[in-house]
Amino acid sequence: MAGSRAAPRSIKDVFYATRVLMGREYTVRRFAIEVLGASIDPVMLSYIEKGKRFPSEALVRRLAAIRKEAPEPLLALLWRDRIIYAFGKELRRVLHAPRGIGGIEDADLAVLASRAIAALPDDGSPIPLRHWRQQIRHAPRRAAHAVPVSAALLKRVEEVLRQHELIEVRAGTVRRRGRHFVAERPEEQGALALEFCGLFTKGLLDKIALPKPAAETYLRNHYLNLEAQRLPEFQKRLDQMLRALAEEFAADPSPQTRFLNVLVTSTTLQ
Repeated sequence: MAGSRAAPRSIKDVFYATRVLMGREYTVRRFAIEVLGASIDPVMLSYIEKGKRFPSEALVRRLAAIRKEAPEPLLALLWRDRIIYAFGKELRRVLHAPRGIGGIEDADLAVLASRAIAALPDDGSPIPLRHWRQQIRHAPRRAAHAVPVSAALLKRVEEVLRQHELIEVRAGTVRRRGRHFVAERPEEQGALALEFCGLFTKGLLDKIALPKPAAETYLRNHYLNLEAQRLPEFQKRLDQMLRALAEEFAADPSPQTRFLNVLVTSTTLQ
């Protein structure tokens, strides 16, 4: 399918567009002094419009008020741009370093929740609770060794899985009821976000920084234009297909199996 894809809007574009739309007479200096109330030096504003500096959150809120918009969407752009900048800076450092990537520390809560679910029999049959806890008591953090999991963290993982009805504990046994973890609480969302960042970074480095790309890492990006009213349907069907695929290929843990963590994001570009 032919066509072009517009680049995502960044916070620098918003500052530039706001000034330009006010008229040609609004130079960087006049805009900084008259519109932004001299809250920023004109030179610094010029750097922001060129993407060489990031505005403060207070300045972004002021710009939102000038545009008569809620500040949250513009703040989200700022946060995204800062994260991408920091990620790119570290990635460039990695690519100029000797090849060979060590393990990446993930968020313990999300990682252990994933491993705890995968450690249970695929057919939903119960196993001794003590045996299950023993399997997940050590969380792999580096290729060379494992770090013991604290009793408090292990208890928290069990609580999270029970609350989400992913496991059932009864009479000293535990069985799997589901394998699809949906983060709801801020703590869970933060843990999942860190895990996603860690896994995405590992996948990216596996593909572009290692001497031989890792065959077990799948990294793809798909683009499409979608009618706005069909977006909920698309997200729902994507979730259904991924769940079905996971259920079809999932196997009981054994020396012949590999633990796979699949994280998928589908989001619109502004």
